[in-house]
Amino acid sequence: MPPGRIERGCILFEGKDLATLDRDAMRAIRGDRIGMIFQEPMTSLNPVFSIGSQIAESLKIHRGMTHRSALDEASRLLDMVGIPAARRQLDRFPHQLSAGSASA
Repeated sequence: MPPGRIERGCILFEGKDLATLDRDAMRAIRGDRIGMIFQEPMTSLNPVFSIGSQIAESLKIHRGMTHRSALDEASRLLDMVGIPAARRQLDRFPHQLSAGSASA
């Protein structure tokens, strides 16, 4: 039995009602087109893996990227959200980021 149920209404994402999708269809969307990243890196990211490897993992799984291209994209994404010196942050671990900003 699923942990919850939708009694009425719908959940629209890109014109699709997510509540009606089967497990495989949701898996294709989850982690690639939609996801959630909590703000606090100490509780959101695995402390034993670098930030870059954790972002790249999702890109490799969902987009079929090579390791190198996934790291390049991870750097671009970090830059997009305003992380300073994004390329240098890839090798850092979650505890090395401050809550306010990443130092270069």
